[in-house]
Amino acid sequence: MAGVAFQFAGLRKHDPDGFGGFQLLARLGEGGMGQVFLALSPGGVPAAVKVIRSEFTQEPQFAERFAQEIAAAQRVRGAHIAALLDADARAAQPWLATSYVAGPSLRDLVLGTSGLPERQVLLLAGGIAHALTDIHTARVVHRDLKPANIVLDETGPKVIDFGIVKSLTQSATYTSQSTRIGTPLYMSPEQAMGRAVGAASDVFALGSTLYFLATGQEAFGAENEWAVAHRIVADAPDLSAVPEPLRRLLTDCLNKDPDRRPTPSQVRERCDVLLGNGAGSSSWMSIDGAREAIRERTNALRALTVRSQEVGSTPTRPEAPPGSGNGNKQKRSATAPDGPPEQPSRPAQPDKPSPRPSTDRFPTTLGRSLLFMALAALVSATQRPMLEETFTLASAGQKAVRVVLAFDWQHPLGAANGSPDSSDWLLAPITIIGTAVAILLAAIGLPRAGRKPGNLATWASVVSMLLAAGFLLLGVAVLKDHTADSAYTAVDRHLLSGGWRCIIANTLILATGGLIVWWDEIRPTWKPK
Repeated sequence: MAGVAFQFAGLRKHDPDGFGGFQLLARLGEGGMGQVFLALSPGGVPAAVKVIRSEFTQEPQFAERFAQEIAAAQRVRGAHIAALLDADARAAQPWLATSYVAGPSLRDLVLGTSGLPERQVLLLAGGIAHALTDIHTARVVHRDLKPANIVLDETGPKVIDFGIVKSLTQSATYTSQSTRIGTPLYMSPEQAMGRAVGAASDVFALGSTLYFLATGQEAFGAENEWAVAHRIVADAPDLSAVPEPLRRLLTDCLNKDPDRRPTPSQVRERCDVLLGNGAGSSSWMSIDGAREAIRERTNALRALTVRSQEVGSTPTRPEAPPGSGNGNKQKRSATAPDGPPEQPSRPAQPDKPSPRPSTDRFPTTLGRSLLFMALAALVSATQRPMLEETFTLASAGQKAVRVVLAFDWQHPLGAANGSPDSSDWLLAPITIIGTAVAILLAAIGLPRAGRKPGNLATWASVVSMLLAAGFLLLGVAVLKDHTADSAYTAVDRHLLSGGWRCIIANTLILATGGLIVWWDEIRPTWKPK
């Protein structure tokens, strides 16, 4: 459609104003899983907001699994990835927002052509492999890599539309006509056979994607889905039209045995070797058709954003019958999901601003309770004796000196009166002050719990747990140590009420830190058998 300027499809009358603070500007596409909107974040950053169809939320466990998948995806960051910005798994209409990439999908770029030159395919292969490396490093599998889910802008290819929703909706109770989500053309053999899917499955999908970029054809195209699945499992693609260096790479990526496929890092290294020093940051815009397609979308986004800011309200919503768009360019938008047209349904209600999901509030509420009890135990410990020491004389074999250690607020580092052991007087102040530091670290990280794995909450919790564990071990070591200085043969130590309160405080700190680490790092990826 040369000569037709790219433009976004306008919002419809029944579309909501926004979700979770994201103001909707236009429609990017719709399919069997839901609708995708172009939006502005509360900070004015363009975003693609995917709204899940209500049919998929009927299963009671959907929101819980969705929240776990979102938490896992939030760990993924990289130069060639459209980052997940925010999501709400428990809204009336669950949604997620990712960074919007102003450029064409690789499918749009190549569709209708005989493919790209070999060096351009290798350049794109290196960028996509870089993205997969970052994804797999975060212990996530994309599960739906294909040309339509890779968008090209002036900084390179960006992998979008993680298989979060796809993996969830395929396991949900859904009895409509469209029971298969997406297309099997880029599945791996293990996916087609219903086996466990790992990182190697994404490498097979990468091979199928590179075949499409090099030839303009599907590697395992057939008349129907069953024939496609059979070809993926049993047949080898025709690579006769692919130049030899690239052909060898595709052969390895499309190996039926997952264990014999290269890793994304190995794919990237091979591409770098084949490209030599000819690939630079400006090479992306030299890819056939990329410069004009990126310029069109960038200009359309700028015009839409400026118009929205000038109006100062929700964009106008022209009447539009279901399924209407703005031509072929809009039918395959850069972030539009594949699938059948949306069927007429009851109007969606705009989301009202709401607090963060309950999955975020739970660890914060419970953690505050634990820390409050730890602080109360620590303050109480400072008002009571902590440790009793009884020293035995070496010469007479009699118990001669009895010392009680306690924390003195007026002289926090003052020595214990009459203690024959020159180091024991440090036990009380070190324990009290160190426990207070551990509580402070846990309190710093607690408000951030449940937001993003690997953030300040996790690091602060780990440090506070190490401190608390150290003081518990110190208590055990002190009680088991019966050695004394030269004039005394032994010393007997017993914890008093203040010491036991310190142990309780540190145990509660360990529980708080463990809760945050479990909630942010382990729980999102833990799958019960």
